[in-house]
Amino acid sequence: MIPMDVPRPDVATARLWSKRQWRRFLRDAIAALEVADRCTQESAIVASFADLPGWSAAGTVLLYASAFPEEIETGPLLAIAYGSGKRVALPRVDPIAGRLRVYRVEDPRHDLAPGVLGISEPRPELPEMDPRAIDWALVPGLAFNEQGYRLGRGAGHYDRLLPTLRPDCPCWAIALACQLVDGFPIESHDIAVDGILTPDRRIRGVGRPGGQRPPAA
Repeated sequence: MIPMDVPRPDVATARLWSKRQWRRFLRDAIAALEVADRCTQESAIVASFADLPGWSAAGTVLLYASAFPEEIETGPLLAIAYGSGKRVALPRVDPIAGRLRVYRVEDPRHDLAPGVLGISEPRPELPEMDPRAIDWALVPGLAFNEQGYRLGRGAGHYDRLLPTLRPDCPCWAIALACQLVDGFPIESHDIAVDGILTPDRRIRGVGRPGGQRPPAA
């Protein structure tokens, strides 16, 4: 839920907001969370993460390194992946092509370096992977709705990456309770994820066009 000290607009007003206004609102809402509350929510997400549909059967997983204050810390999720023997891939921004490239990362302590905007990304000399080799993907976002549509940061990188994954690759997201909202604009190029894990819910989204959603688990 949205912290009480963050003014929330009425439904009619919110539906007139631009994505930029929604992004500002969500950043403020996340920043307003009590530290203990946020830690509790993130711990609950980590505890349930490995039970998400498709995770246990996946050999190669696409995760991301959290970089912004409003992002859920993904270090524990990387630890779960490596601890279960999975091959881990992370994205790197190709600023010239305006897209994400996917790289195998065996040791985040040595294989990551500051990239675009100072975000930790795979070093460019690492082996690049074909996105079709990914068996399961975690997708970031500032907000999500009940259908699985996401509000990203505006660059459109994941909207271009997701169609290159195999149709049977489950695409999931994690979100704090205040990141589950309705009313933000959805455009024709926006792509929904298969599901969202919050601290107390597992929400099934509509998924990608042409995607083959696995049975709910």
